[in-house]
Amino acid sequence: MSKRFARFNTLVVDHLVSRLDRTQKENFSECRLFDSDGSKYLLQREQEDPNKIRLSFSLAEFAANIAVAASLSTIAADLSAQHHRYCEMCTDVEGSYQLVLTIQLDTLQSENPALQLQYLQSIGCIRADILCWPLRQALLQLRAGEKAQPDPFVIYSKPAQPIIVKQTSEECVCVFPIYVSEGSSKAYTNAFVQGFAETRRLGAGGDAPQCSFTSGPAPVPVPQDVRDLVRQASGGFVSIVLLPRHVIDTTLDELTWTLLTLQDHVHYHVKCFKALIHSRMRKRMQSMILELGQAKAGTREVLAAISTN
Repeated sequence: MSKRFARFNTLVVDHLVSRLDRTQKENFSECRLFDSDGSKYLLQREQEDPNKIRLSFSLAEFAANIAVAASLSTIAADLSAQHHRYCEMCTDVEGSYQLVLTIQLDTLQSENPALQLQYLQSIGCIRADILCWPLRQALLQLRAGEKAQPDPFVIYSKPAQPIIVKQTSEECVCVFPIYVSEGSSKAYTNAFVQGFAETRRLGAGGDAPQCSFTSGPAPVPVPQDVRDLVRQASGGFVSIVLLPRHVIDTTLDELTWTLLTLQDHVHYHVKCFKALIHSRMRKRMQSMILELGQAKAGTREVLAAISTN
């Protein structure tokens, strides 16, 4: 996946990689980084031990309900359990931050560069892991055939862009409202999304998730607290139906993150689609102007020949 839609925060990873350089370690005290949605990272060097970095994280305000459901401490504990040699979870959380990890640089420096990068990227995925938690749990329940909650629930990847999830014991339906501005952008978005859904439907065969598009009301019941937001989805709704066979351990993280960022993918590709159409229109216009210029030149030559005769 490109850095544009990477699960990990590239600024956090790049900063931690630079801290592994022994020549830069002493020139660092603290650094504050922010995600586009308002999530915050604070990296500090331990005063007592320069080989330790303290990473404090705070989720954006719009996703506070997800933080409760996801249990930040559970995610941090899982992370420190997987990489217990390199980090540990701290209990002394200060200020507005919600979790703190201490990273052991000296232990990590003894590993090969590929393993170092893999670990640091897992640290940079904290935000993605939290946002994906409700959907991940729903997909795991789907694969296990467990009884699902009867009512649809809502997850977010960005403020004011809800994703509605309707779960049963046999399938998990994810409905993505598409938000666009009025005018030409709406026409471009509708054309692209319809083409996207149709391509997915024809190319799905029997393995890929079913994908559909509707310009009318949402195809699943909408929770009361997001009905006003869903009514503003002037670009329609994209629905993706997942079955138990689509939930695979090795690709579960990428699957949940791809679903969570689908709206961003759509907006990005709509902009590219719009730029492509405009480029073709400009080329056609330039070609027509050239042909008109040649026609005018030919007309002058004919008139000049007639006048001399």
